[in-house]
Amino acid sequence: MVEEQAPNVGVVVGVGVEEQVENEPWILDDRMKEMIVSLQRHWLNDYQQSREKLLIELTEKLHQEFLADQQKIRTDLLSQFKDELDTTRAELEAKYRESLKMEITKLQEKHKRDLSTIKKKQWCWQCENEAIYHCCWNTAYCSVQCQQSHWATHRKYCRRKKQNQGANGSSAGTSGQVDGQPMQPEKASVLQAQ
Repeated sequence: MVEEQAPNVGVVVGVGVEEQVENEPWILDDRMKEMIVSLQRHWLNDYQQSREKLLIELTEKLHQEFLADQQKIRTDLLSQFKDELDTTRAELEAKYRESLKMEITKLQEKHKRDLSTIKKKQWCWQCENEAIYHCCWNTAYCSVQCQQSHWATHRKYCRRKKQNQGANGSSAGTSGQVDGQPMQPEKASVLQAQ
């Protein structure tokens, strides 16, 4: 609308502004007012559109910057958390390894002590309890009952019986049995000495 009026105004002014001003001063004022108001509306409209466009662009830019900052903060926090987690994990693993070494050392020492104690004892051939009765070089029993129950198997391999037979010949006192029953090792030793 301003573009259409601009040539008319130029023509009116070009024909003779002084004559027109003298003849019709009120028409010129109304036209100028209309042009100024129209121009003002046009500029205000352009200003508002430009302002809205710039505000939208600025809002989008600020939003993108905010998202970028948030992503950077998130990345930094995750990186920091990962570093702290790795450090903590390494510390805990080192403590665990040290604790494990100490525990292994304690258990090895205990095992050595237990093994040394166990080696000083003999064990029942039948039930594996601590033995107090000895028959021959590698056989011992915890009770007479264990000796009697194992005698049927052990009789074939008993070294005491074989040694006694070789030295004294075959006799009832050296057979390792009294009346068909196995003897206690102490009794066998006592009988052999007689």
